[in-house]
Amino acid sequence: MIAMDPLTGALAFLCVASLALVVIVALLAARQRRRRDGRIAEWAAKAGWQVVMRPAVDWGRRLPGGNPDGVRLLLSGHAGERPVLVGEYDVTDVQVATGADGSATTTPHTRHWVVTVAILNRPWPPATVTTRGRLSRRNDTIGDPGFDKAFRISGTVGPWCTPALIAAHLAHRTPVPWSVAGPELMTWTEGRMRPSHPVGDLGPLLHLASLLDGR
Repeated sequence: MIAMDPLTGALAFLCVASLALVVIVALLAARQRRRRDGRIAEWAAKAGWQVVMRPAVDWGRRLPGGNPDGVRLLLSGHAGERPVLVGEYDVTDVQVATGADGSATTTPHTRHWVVTVAILNRPWPPATVTTRGRLSRRNDTIGDPGFDKAFRISGTVGPWCTPALIAAHLAHRTPVPWSVAGPELMTWTEGRMRPSHPVGDLGPLLHLASLLDGR
């Protein structure tokens, strides 16, 4: 029988224990996700919405991080007479920290967003409205001092930029940020769906959609 050095044995034990811990954590996380998905599916069935897993949408190009496969789960339904989609989107970044000895440690960090899309009655050229930072240069203005101080528009400023839309933004009756491309009006907030009511408050987005549709 070959005797094993105590230190080697201890290291081997720690490696096995660490691997087992990782497996257990992964199994518990998967179990928790299944339970959560089940609660969302129950809500959808009662509310008349459909659940789509791993939907074929290209929302990532318009969202933080640009992850093309970032939408894992999507709900499809109607609010009033308007088609609405609500999905969970995530991006995993790797953070690198350098120790005192010069060694690098990488730590994955995942951020989550709830993305809501309303389908408009007509397509529009791509445009995005975001809040304006204090140091942002005002070279993308529309001529309204209040709006230009608080918001910025990237892309094509279409005829949808009406006095009513400007007033709604200044009164905080619309979601920001938001983006339009074709018939898809999109907004996103950091966080995850609430299983008891995963679509959240659709009122501000629907109001914005009505303004863009000219209602």
